[in-house]
Amino acid sequence: MVQWYHSIITKLTVAFVILILVIAGLSVLYTFGATKSAFKETTQDELVALASVIATQIDGDILAALQPGDEVTPEFITMRDQLYAMQTSSPEILYLYTMKQTSDGIVFVVDAEYGISEDSAGIGDVYDTPTEEMKMGFQIPVAEHEYTTDQWGTVISGYAPVKNAAGEVTGIVGVDMSATRVIERQDFIGNIIYLIMLIGIGITAVIIGVISKTMIRDIRSLNDSAEKISTGDMNVLVTVERNDEIGELAGSFSRMVSSLKIMMMDDSP
Repeated sequence: MVQWYHSIITKLTVAFVILILVIAGLSVLYTFGATKSAFKETTQDELVALASVIATQIDGDILAALQPGDEVTPEFITMRDQLYAMQTSSPEILYLYTMKQTSDGIVFVVDAEYGISEDSAGIGDVYDTPTEEMKMGFQIPVAEHEYTTDQWGTVISGYAPVKNAAGEVTGIVGVDMSATRVIERQDFIGNIIYLIMLIGIGITAVIIGVISKTMIRDIRSLNDSAEKISTGDMNVLVTVERNDEIGELAGSFSRMVSSLKIMMMDDSP
């Protein structure tokens, strides 16, 4: 009796599973990479769209008029509350704020969490590390190409220009989404891809096992017949019927048995 680890069915199954794992692994790496890139682009588009919509809700004339020390004015409080309501209405938004350009650089105007969070920015607080995308936000809606890290954490941001009644740009609105949130989305999709791959491998392994088992069954049947003939038993009936090479082998074996019977009859006195 052939040990299971020497069996053709084991070798075939292992070989096919390894082949499937290699192909599936490469496919998953490519698919996950492409999906990750596409998902990031979708997130950027989402941020641009969100910033653009919010920008239309902000009064550009009031934004331009706000100066350091105006944090207690009704105009500031109204805009702050408006932004905070928008921020808390969407779980995707981590931070929401407005900025404008001054002689000191790009400065904060209204932070949605001013007076609510201890690390919020006041009017005129300079943003020390403006990116090219942030500067471009004063012209067109745009999103950061990569994650950015500052004192508030690691985020990916979208910007859109805020205009006054005359259509002039007076500032921008910034929308931050946590990098952790984006990565969680990507990981969720990645887990689904891995699950599909594992299910596919499992189903394929079962199919290969079933096919291999039928092959081995017929091969063993031929082997048993050969062993009987080797002991002189000519009453062997080959019952293997297949349309492949094993079937051809069974046919040849059956003809050989018939020929041996005829030869033995001819040799009989």
